[in-house]
Amino acid sequence: MKVRITPGYAEGNIQVPPSKSILHRAIICASLAKGSSTIRNIIFSDDVKATINAFKALGVQIIKEENALKIKGYGNLSFFGEELIDCNESGSTIRFLIPLFCNKNGIRFTGKSSLLNRPMYIYEKIFKEKNLRYKKQDGYIYVEGEIKAGDYVIPGNVSSQFITGLLFTLPLKDGDSKIIIEGNLESKKYIDMTIEVLKQFGIDIIENQNIYYIKGNQKYLPSSYKVEGDFSQLAFFAVAGIINGNVKVTNINLDSNQADIAIIDIIKTMGGKISKEKNGLRFLKSETTNIDIDVSQHPDIAPILSILCAMSKNKGYIYNAQRLKIKETDRLKAINVVLNELGIKTEINNDSYYIYGNSIFRSAEIDSHNDHRIVMSAAIAALRADKSIIINNYEAVNKSYPHFFEDLSSLGIKVEYI
Repeated sequence: MKVRITPGYAEGNIQVPPSKSILHRAIICASLAKGSSTIRNIIFSDDVKATINAFKALGVQIIKEENALKIKGYGNLSFFGEELIDCNESGSTIRFLIPLFCNKNGIRFTGKSSLLNRPMYIYEKIFKEKNLRYKKQDGYIYVEGEIKAGDYVIPGNVSSQFITGLLFTLPLKDGDSKIIIEGNLESKKYIDMTIEVLKQFGIDIIENQNIYYIKGNQKYLPSSYKVEGDFSQLAFFAVAGIINGNVKVTNINLDSNQADIAIIDIIKTMGGKISKEKNGLRFLKSETTNIDIDVSQHPDIAPILSILCAMSKNKGYIYNAQRLKIKETDRLKAINVVLNELGIKTEINNDSYYIYGNSIFRSAEIDSHNDHRIVMSAAIAALRADKSIIINNYEAVNKSYPHFFEDLSSLGIKVEYI
């Protein structure tokens, strides 16, 4: 399906949807606790549904209430060796749950081919070292055995999702454990986020000089938890305001541990106008100047930052972007293709790229590359296009932000489904 976005000035208020990253973590913690938990401020994106359904498959009771989830866990998970966990296209779901669900009876994980082809070599290496089974077959990944307490050495330049998966699992084991990070830890804020949510559900993790110390025999405790707004989604409307609008965003925590809160400082450094107001921030149309941007700690906002760079003076440089190559698509390549189709000159150099600033985007029909962040970035670009922009397979936004286009329309932007 296609959507046509007509250029225009975005004006109004947006309540930022809840953080998908935090919501995944809260659902997992609540499902591992003995008793009833309530998680408030939720969104039913495809990724979140995958995590919910995974725990439902193991007997956890999860009931939707008004803007909330009521979760009743039993303090342990039961496995029978016949479970097939469908992770759809959620990297968080499969990487968080592989070590947690791995058991002596064996378990299978399935999902879209784009998910099953994403790198899993950290778990493959761990399972081999610990004499556990890890086998990739057509259509699913099979694991068997039980993760034990002990020391786990993880390179710092891999996805933080592997580390988070171990942080969920190791507190439940007999004996203490350590996760030792080799080199600089990329996306550290995501680990900080995991530890913060774990603490809310009674699990303590101690960090000291790139080592995470995990006491064994801990128990998850039920909790009432409110999920804060998502800065990776805020980024789209922040850039909308800066390139052609006056947009106020609410439902945010300015003391958040989310990595993508970096969008605020980046916009300020580029000369963007941001005013702090009651309950939120306002982003105003500004003349911005390109800077060099390191996205190693916040790769998810690289696509929308690319749109901002394209509408800024001089030449922008986005680097340490190697993680973009292993997202839903090769996102580094995809965003450059989209920018070129929109009339923007770019240059890719291995894990970095240059963007030559312009004053307007060219009208085009864009392939979404089946990537939610490419869809939303292209939609925001339409605000500063010479004519309307058409995006193919727009429903990819359901992965993280199902009502994105409704929110965009609420700002006065014409959205047509064709």
